[in-house]
Amino acid sequence: MKILYYHRFLKKTETNALPGHFFNGVLGMEEFGIKVSYLENSYLGNRIILAIKVAIQVIFQSESFDLIYGSTPYGLELVVLLRSLGLFRKPIVVWHHRAIKPASKPLINRLLKLYYSGFDKIPMFTTKHIEESQRANLIEKNKMMQIQWGPDAEYFDQIMMGKEKPLNTTFCSTGRENRDFPTLIHAFSRLPQSNLIIYTTKVHGKMNNEKLLMDYAKRYPNVDFTLVDTKNSNRFLANEVYNSLCAVVSCNEHNYTVGLTSLVEAMALKTAIITSDNPYFPFDVEKEGFGIKVKYNDVEGWTKAINYLTENPEIAKEMGLKGRKFVDEKYNLLLLTSSIARSFFEVLGRPLPTGLKAAEKSTLQAS
Repeated sequence: MKILYYHRFLKKTETNALPGHFFNGVLGMEEFGIKVSYLENSYLGNRIILAIKVAIQVIFQSESFDLIYGSTPYGLELVVLLRSLGLFRKPIVVWHHRAIKPASKPLINRLLKLYYSGFDKIPMFTTKHIEESQRANLIEKNKMMQIQWGPDAEYFDQIMMGKEKPLNTTFCSTGRENRDFPTLIHAFSRLPQSNLIIYTTKVHGKMNNEKLLMDYAKRYPNVDFTLVDTKNSNRFLANEVYNSLCAVVSCNEHNYTVGLTSLVEAMALKTAIITSDNPYFPFDVEKEGFGIKVKYNDVEGWTKAINYLTENPEIAKEMGLKGRKFVDEKYNLLLLTSSIARSFFEVLGRPLPTGLKAAEKSTLQAS
Protein backbone atom coordinates (compact mmCIF):
# COMPACT_ATOMS: atom_id res chain seq x y z
CA MET A 1 0.00 0.00 0.00
CA LYS A 2 1.15 3.55 -0.75
CA ILE A 3 -0.34 6.58 0.99
CA LEU A 4 0.11 10.30 0.41
CA TYR A 5 0.44 12.11 3.74
CA TYR A 6 -0.56 15.76 4.02
CA HIS A 7 0.52 17.95 6.92
CA ARG A 8 -0.11 21.65 6.68
CA PHE A 9 3.16 22.65 8.35
CA LEU A 10 5.55 19.77 9.03
CA LYS A 11 7.92 18.26 6.47
CA LYS A 12 9.54 14.88 5.97
CA THR A 13 12.94 16.38 6.89
CA GLU A 14 11.62 17.08 10.40
CA THR A 15 10.68 13.49 11.24
CA ASN A 16 13.93 12.81 13.12
CA ALA A 17 13.70 15.97 15.24
CA LEU A 18 10.12 15.70 16.46
CA PRO A 19 8.17 13.06 18.42
CA GLY A 20 6.20 10.66 16.25
CA HIS A 21 2.74 11.67 17.46
CA PHE A 22 3.14 15.00 15.63
CA PHE A 23 3.02 12.98 12.40
CA ASN A 24 -0.14 11.10 13.39
CA GLY A 25 1.38 7.64 13.24
CA VAL A 26 2.84 7.61 9.71
CA LEU A 27 6.43 7.08 10.88
CA GLY A 28 5.67 3.46 11.81
CA MET A 29 3.66 2.50 8.73
CA GLU A 30 6.41 0.57 6.96
CA GLU A 31 6.09 -2.14 9.61
CA PHE A 32 2.64 -2.84 8.19
CA GLY A 33 3.70 -2.76 4.55
CA ILE A 34 2.60 0.84 3.99
CA LYS A 35 4.87 3.22 2.08
CA VAL A 36 4.43 6.93 2.86
CA SER A 37 4.98 9.85 0.49
CA TYR A 38 4.73 13.42 1.81
CA LEU A 39 2.63 16.21 0.35
CA GLU A 40 4.28 19.34 1.69
CA ASN A 41 2.78 22.81 1.51
CA SER A 42 3.29 25.47 4.17
CA TYR A 43 1.45 28.23 2.30
CA LEU A 44 -0.04 30.66 4.85
CA GLY A 45 -2.18 32.89 2.64
CA ASN A 46 -5.73 32.64 1.36
CA ARG A 47 -7.42 29.32 2.15
CA ILE A 48 -9.02 29.01 -1.29
CA ILE A 49 -5.66 29.51 -3.00
CA LEU A 50 -4.12 26.89 -0.70
CA ALA A 51 -6.88 24.40 -1.57
CA ILE A 52 -6.28 24.96 -5.30
CA LYS A 53 -2.51 24.56 -4.90
CA VAL A 54 -2.90 21.35 -2.91
CA ALA A 55 -5.41 19.93 -5.40
CA ILE A 56 -2.97 20.59 -8.26
CA GLN A 57 -0.18 18.90 -6.30
CA VAL A 58 -2.39 15.86 -5.65
CA ILE A 59 -3.65 15.51 -9.21
CA PHE A 60 -0.18 15.87 -10.73
CA GLN A 61 1.63 13.85 -8.04
CA SER A 62 4.57 12.05 -9.67
CA GLU A 63 4.41 9.06 -7.30
CA SER A 64 1.45 6.72 -7.39
CA PHE A 65 -0.60 6.32 -4.22
CA ASP A 66 -3.66 4.43 -3.00
CA LEU A 67 -5.01 6.85 -0.39
CA ILE A 68 -4.66 10.38 1.01
CA TYR A 69 -4.08 10.73 4.75
CA GLY A 70 -4.23 14.22 6.27
CA SER A 71 -3.55 15.73 9.68
CA THR A 72 -6.19 18.40 8.95
CA PRO A 73 -8.80 19.17 6.28
CA TYR A 74 -7.38 22.68 6.00
CA GLY A 75 -6.05 22.82 2.43
CA LEU A 76 -7.65 19.57 1.29
CA GLU A 77 -11.14 21.02 0.77
CA LEU A 78 -11.06 21.01 -3.04
CA VAL A 79 -9.73 17.45 -3.22
CA VAL A 80 -12.50 16.34 -0.84
CA LEU A 81 -15.10 18.14 -2.93
CA LEU A 82 -13.83 16.48 -6.11
CA ARG A 83 -14.11 13.11 -4.35
CA SER A 84 -17.67 13.86 -3.25
CA LEU A 85 -18.56 14.63 -6.91
CA GLY A 86 -16.95 11.41 -8.14
CA LEU A 87 -14.15 13.28 -9.94
CA PHE A 88 -11.37 11.99 -7.66
CA ARG A 89 -11.21 8.26 -7.00
CA LYS A 90 -8.68 7.82 -4.19
CA PRO A 91 -10.01 7.39 -0.62
CA ILE A 92 -9.42 10.24 1.85
CA VAL A 93 -8.76 9.81 5.59
CA VAL A 94 -8.39 13.11 7.47
CA TRP A 95 -8.27 14.13 11.13
CA HIS A 96 -10.85 16.61 12.44
CA HIS A 97 -9.90 18.59 15.54
CA ARG A 98 -13.41 19.78 16.29
CA ALA A 99 -16.93 18.41 15.97
CA ILE A 100 -18.79 18.79 12.70
CA LYS A 101 -21.41 21.49 13.17
CA PRO A 102 -24.58 22.16 11.15
CA ALA A 103 -25.32 25.48 9.49
CA SER A 104 -28.45 27.53 10.17
CA LYS A 105 -29.75 27.31 6.60
CA PRO A 106 -31.05 24.04 5.06
CA LEU A 107 -29.46 24.72 1.67
CA ILE A 108 -26.00 25.12 3.22
CA ASN A 109 -26.53 21.90 5.18
CA ARG A 110 -27.28 20.05 1.94
CA LEU A 111 -24.05 21.37 0.47
CA LEU A 112 -22.14 20.41 3.61
CA LYS A 113 -23.61 16.91 3.47
CA LEU A 114 -22.35 16.60 -0.10
CA TYR A 115 -18.91 17.86 0.93
CA TYR A 116 -18.57 15.49 3.89
CA SER A 117 -19.48 12.55 1.66
CA GLY A 118 -16.01 13.05 0.16
CA PHE A 119 -14.35 11.74 3.34
CA ASP A 120 -13.92 7.98 3.71
CA LYS A 121 -12.82 8.10 7.36
CA ILE A 122 -12.52 10.93 9.87
CA PRO A 123 -10.36 10.20 12.92
CA MET A 124 -11.23 12.32 15.96
CA PHE A 125 -9.48 12.81 19.28
CA THR A 126 -12.46 12.17 21.52
CA THR A 127 -15.85 10.46 21.53
CA LYS A 128 -17.45 13.76 22.59
CA HIS A 129 -16.64 15.19 19.16
CA ILE A 130 -18.17 12.14 17.50
CA GLU A 131 -21.34 12.45 19.58
CA GLU A 132 -21.69 16.15 18.73
CA SER A 133 -21.00 15.46 15.04
CA GLN A 134 -23.70 12.79 14.93
CA ARG A 135 -26.28 15.36 16.01
CA ALA A 136 -25.35 17.50 13.01
CA ASN A 137 -26.50 14.68 10.70
CA LEU A 138 -24.03 15.71 8.00
CA ILE A 139 -21.92 12.57 7.82
CA GLU A 140 -22.46 8.85 8.26
CA LYS A 141 -21.69 7.60 11.76
CA ASN A 142 -19.45 4.77 10.53
CA LYS A 143 -17.12 7.24 8.86
CA MET A 144 -16.05 8.75 12.19
CA MET A 145 -13.63 7.00 14.52
CA GLN A 146 -12.07 7.93 17.85
CA ILE A 147 -8.31 7.37 17.79
CA GLN A 148 -6.08 7.34 20.85
CA TRP A 149 -3.59 10.06 19.95
CA GLY A 150 -0.90 8.72 22.25
CA PRO A 151 2.64 10.07 22.70
CA ASP A 152 5.89 8.74 21.27
CA ALA A 153 7.17 7.08 24.45
CA GLU A 154 10.52 6.09 22.91
CA TYR A 155 11.29 9.72 22.06
CA PHE A 156 10.80 10.73 25.70
CA ASP A 157 12.67 7.68 26.99
CA GLN A 158 15.77 9.01 25.22
CA ILE A 159 15.37 12.32 27.04
CA MET A 160 14.97 10.68 30.45
CA MET A 161 17.73 8.10 29.93
CA GLY A 162 20.30 8.12 32.72
CA LYS A 163 18.63 10.98 34.59
CA GLU A 164 16.97 10.87 37.98
CA LYS A 165 13.81 12.94 38.19
CA PRO A 166 14.45 15.67 40.79
CA LEU A 167 12.05 16.59 43.57
CA ASN A 168 11.56 20.36 43.71
CA THR A 169 8.86 23.02 43.84
CA THR A 170 8.99 24.02 40.16
CA PHE A 171 5.85 23.89 38.02
CA CYS A 172 6.24 24.02 34.25
CA SER A 173 3.87 25.31 31.55
CA THR A 174 4.85 24.59 27.92
CA GLY A 175 1.73 25.37 25.86
CA ARG A 176 1.10 28.22 23.49
CA GLU A 177 -2.45 27.77 22.25
CA ASN A 178 -5.38 29.42 24.05
CA ARG A 179 -3.59 29.34 27.40
CA ASP A 180 -5.08 31.05 30.45
CA PHE A 181 -1.89 32.54 31.85
CA PRO A 182 -3.56 35.21 34.04
CA THR A 183 -5.44 32.63 36.16
CA LEU A 184 -2.29 30.54 36.53
CA ILE A 185 -0.11 33.48 37.50
CA HIS A 186 -2.64 34.85 39.99
CA ALA A 187 -2.63 31.46 41.72
CA PHE A 188 1.17 31.46 42.00
CA SER A 189 1.13 35.03 43.31
CA ARG A 190 -0.45 33.57 46.47
CA LEU A 191 2.19 30.84 46.79
CA PRO A 192 5.70 32.36 47.03
CA GLN A 193 7.09 28.95 48.08
CA SER A 194 6.16 27.48 44.65
CA ASN A 195 7.83 28.44 41.38
CA LEU A 196 6.29 28.73 37.92
CA ILE A 197 8.22 28.66 34.65
CA ILE A 198 6.25 29.42 31.48
CA TYR A 199 7.58 28.49 28.04
CA THR A 200 5.51 29.75 25.15
CA THR A 201 5.69 31.50 21.80
CA LYS A 202 5.64 35.25 21.25
CA VAL A 203 2.23 35.09 19.60
CA HIS A 204 -0.29 32.42 18.69
CA GLY A 205 -3.22 33.31 16.50
CA LYS A 206 -4.78 36.45 17.95
CA MET A 207 -3.09 36.00 21.34
CA ASN A 208 -0.04 38.15 22.03
CA ASN A 209 1.54 35.93 24.69
CA GLU A 210 4.58 38.16 25.09
CA LYS A 211 2.56 41.28 25.90
CA LEU A 212 0.28 39.40 28.26
CA LEU A 213 3.18 37.84 30.15
CA MET A 214 5.10 41.11 30.33
CA ASP A 215 2.01 42.64 31.96
CA TYR A 216 1.52 39.81 34.47
CA ALA A 217 4.46 37.57 35.12
CA LYS A 218 7.19 40.05 35.96
CA ARG A 219 5.25 41.30 38.99
CA TYR A 220 6.10 38.18 40.96
CA PRO A 221 9.60 36.83 41.76
CA ASN A 222 8.42 33.19 41.72
CA VAL A 223 7.05 33.48 38.15
CA ASP A 224 9.28 33.49 35.08
CA PHE A 225 8.71 33.05 31.37
CA THR A 226 10.74 32.33 28.26
CA LEU A 227 9.67 32.74 24.63
CA VAL A 228 10.68 29.80 22.45
CA ASP A 229 10.63 28.62 18.84
CA THR A 230 8.34 25.60 18.95
CA LYS A 231 9.95 23.75 16.03
CA ASN A 232 13.42 23.79 17.53
CA SER A 233 12.68 23.42 21.23
CA ASN A 234 10.94 20.08 21.70
CA ARG A 235 13.80 18.29 23.43
CA PHE A 236 14.60 21.32 25.55
CA LEU A 237 10.98 21.65 26.67
CA ALA A 238 10.71 17.93 27.39
CA ASN A 239 13.77 18.22 29.66
CA GLU A 240 12.18 21.15 31.48
CA VAL A 241 8.95 19.21 32.05
CA TYR A 242 10.84 16.16 33.28
CA ASN A 243 12.87 18.29 35.69
CA SER A 244 9.77 19.91 37.18
CA LEU A 245 7.55 18.74 40.02
CA CYS A 246 4.42 19.12 37.91
CA ALA A 247 3.22 20.18 34.46
CA VAL A 248 0.47 22.82 34.52
CA VAL A 249 -1.99 23.06 31.62
CA SER A 250 -4.16 26.12 32.23
CA CYS A 251 -6.40 26.83 29.22
CA ASN A 252 -9.27 28.98 28.12
CA GLU A 253 -12.55 27.22 27.42
CA HIS A 254 -12.92 25.99 23.83
CA ASN A 255 -14.83 23.23 22.09
CA TYR A 256 -11.84 21.00 21.34
CA THR A 257 -8.94 19.25 23.06
CA VAL A 258 -6.87 22.37 23.76
CA GLY A 259 -3.90 21.37 25.95
CA LEU A 260 -3.85 17.69 24.93
CA THR A 261 -0.29 17.74 23.55
CA SER A 262 1.15 19.17 26.78
CA LEU A 263 -0.92 16.67 28.74
CA VAL A 264 0.18 13.48 26.97
CA GLU A 265 3.81 14.54 26.79
CA ALA A 266 3.91 15.16 30.55
CA MET A 267 2.42 11.69 31.06
CA ALA A 268 5.18 10.13 28.94
CA LEU A 269 7.75 12.09 30.98
CA LYS A 270 6.50 10.68 34.31
CA THR A 271 5.37 14.11 35.46
CA ALA A 272 2.26 14.91 37.50
CA ILE A 273 -0.33 17.18 35.94
CA ILE A 274 -2.68 19.95 37.00
CA THR A 275 -5.00 20.86 34.17
CA SER A 276 -8.08 22.85 33.32
CA ASP A 277 -11.08 20.54 33.37
CA ASN A 278 -11.54 20.27 29.60
CA PRO A 279 -14.52 17.95 28.91
CA TYR A 280 -13.08 17.20 25.46
CA PHE A 281 -10.05 15.35 26.83
CA PRO A 282 -10.29 11.64 25.92
CA PHE A 283 -9.56 10.51 29.48
CA ASP A 284 -10.04 11.75 33.06
CA VAL A 285 -6.70 12.60 34.72
CA GLU A 286 -8.19 12.42 38.22
CA LYS A 287 -10.01 9.14 37.66
CA GLU A 288 -6.84 7.58 36.27
CA GLY A 289 -4.80 8.94 39.20
CA PHE A 290 -2.14 10.98 37.44
CA GLY A 291 -3.46 14.50 37.71
CA ILE A 292 -5.71 17.13 39.25
CA LYS A 293 -8.50 18.96 37.40
CA VAL A 294 -9.41 22.61 38.03
CA LYS A 295 -12.45 24.46 36.73
CA TYR A 296 -11.93 27.17 34.13
CA ASN A 297 -10.86 30.57 35.53
CA ASP A 298 -10.73 29.16 39.08
CA VAL A 299 -7.82 30.89 40.82
CA GLU A 300 -8.73 29.35 44.18
CA GLY A 301 -8.84 25.86 42.67
CA TRP A 302 -5.42 26.31 41.09
CA THR A 303 -4.01 27.66 44.35
CA LYS A 304 -5.19 24.62 46.30
CA ALA A 305 -3.91 22.13 43.71
CA ILE A 306 -0.48 23.77 43.43
CA ASN A 307 -0.10 24.00 47.20
CA TYR A 308 -1.16 20.36 47.63
CA LEU A 309 1.56 19.02 45.33
CA THR A 310 4.16 21.46 46.68
CA GLU A 311 3.57 20.08 50.16
CA ASN A 312 3.32 16.47 48.94
CA PRO A 313 6.09 15.87 46.37
CA GLU A 314 5.91 12.11 46.91
CA ILE A 315 2.29 12.16 45.71
CA ALA A 316 3.36 14.14 42.64
CA LYS A 317 6.00 11.48 41.91
CA GLU A 318 3.42 8.71 42.26
CA MET A 319 1.08 10.56 39.89
CA GLY A 320 3.86 10.82 37.33
CA LEU A 321 4.50 7.08 37.44
CA LYS A 322 0.78 6.36 37.02
CA GLY A 323 0.66 8.64 34.00
CA ARG A 324 3.52 6.81 32.33
CA LYS A 325 1.91 3.44 33.12
CA PHE A 326 -1.27 4.67 31.42
CA VAL A 327 0.79 5.62 28.36
CA ASP A 328 2.60 2.28 28.22
CA GLU A 329 -0.59 0.24 28.53
CA LYS A 330 -3.43 2.23 26.99
CA TYR A 331 -2.45 5.43 25.23
CA ASN A 332 0.64 5.41 23.03
CA LEU A 333 2.04 5.86 19.54
CA LEU A 334 1.86 2.14 18.71
CA LEU A 335 -1.91 2.16 19.32
CA LEU A 336 -2.24 5.33 17.27
CA THR A 337 -0.26 3.88 14.38
CA SER A 338 -1.97 0.49 14.33
CA SER A 339 -5.46 2.04 14.58
CA ILE A 340 -4.79 4.38 11.67
CA ALA A 341 -3.20 1.60 9.60
CA ARG A 342 -6.24 -0.60 10.23
CA SER A 343 -8.51 2.17 8.91
CA PHE A 344 -6.48 2.34 5.68
CA PHE A 345 -6.92 -1.38 5.01
CA GLU A 346 -10.62 -1.19 5.85
CA VAL A 347 -11.21 1.78 3.53
CA LEU A 348 -9.39 0.05 0.67
CA GLY A 349 -11.15 -3.24 1.35
CA ARG A 350 -7.89 -5.11 1.82
CA PRO A 351 -7.12 -7.86 4.36
CA LEU A 352 -5.16 -6.87 7.45
CA PRO A 353 -1.46 -7.87 7.28
CA THR A 354 -0.01 -10.25 9.85
CA GLY A 355 2.21 -7.51 11.29
CA LEU A 356 -0.75 -5.31 12.06
CA LYS A 357 -2.67 -8.10 13.76
CA ALA A 358 0.39 -9.01 15.84
CA ALA A 359 0.95 -5.40 16.91
CA GLU A 360 -2.65 -5.02 18.02
CA LYS A 361 -2.55 -8.35 19.84
CA SER A 362 0.59 -7.42 21.80
CA THR A 363 -0.90 -4.06 22.73
CA LEU A 364 -4.09 -5.68 24.03
CA GLN A 365 -2.07 -8.18 26.07
CA ALA A 366 -0.04 -5.34 27.62
CA SER A 367 -3.18 -3.52 28.68
